[in-house]
Amino acid sequence: MKLKSLLIGTVLAATSITSYAAGDSQNVNVALVGTPATGYSSHFGLDHLVVGTFTDVFTFSPSVGSSLLNVWVQTMSLGVNHDIDFYSADLNGNALTFTPNGGFEAGWLNPTSVSGPLVLTVSGMANTVTASYSGTLNVDPVPEPETYIMMLGGLGILSFIGRRRKKS
Repeated sequence: MKLKSLLIGTVLAATSITSYAAGDSQNVNVALVGTPATGYSSHFGLDHLVVGTFTDVFTFSPSVGSSLLNVWVQTMSLGVNHDIDFYSADLNGNALTFTPNGGFEAGWLNPTSVSGPLVLTVSGMANTVTASYSGTLNVDPVPEPETYIMMLGGLGILSFIGRRRKKS
């Protein structure tokens, strides 16, 4: 009788583990591409080793000033193996657009202006063990208004000097 109870308890515990896939939180460094004026880029992704729903949170650092950025998230399954269905994803409250669920799924955020800490939240369902996805975040700094004023002032000075030379 005790063996039967132990076996039933083990089966119930095993089925409860496979019905929920916990989410994960990760800090991701955003790497400089060339110079700060060129921008930043980062790769991220996760493997889910348990079948079930998940919500993953990626926090990108360092925080960025006023920037223009885009995000791409994707998964590809080989038949029924490694299958993930995305439910939703957003970066700082900006929702990503997804392709329909299937063997290849992708989500993207068209260039959007943001500032501050970047937090990407991805929700979905891992339909098989060892399901995974990956993505890319690209950040292009947006010049401050003072930069445009200085540029226009410089062009004005150059045109003044050019006209002055042309008169003499």
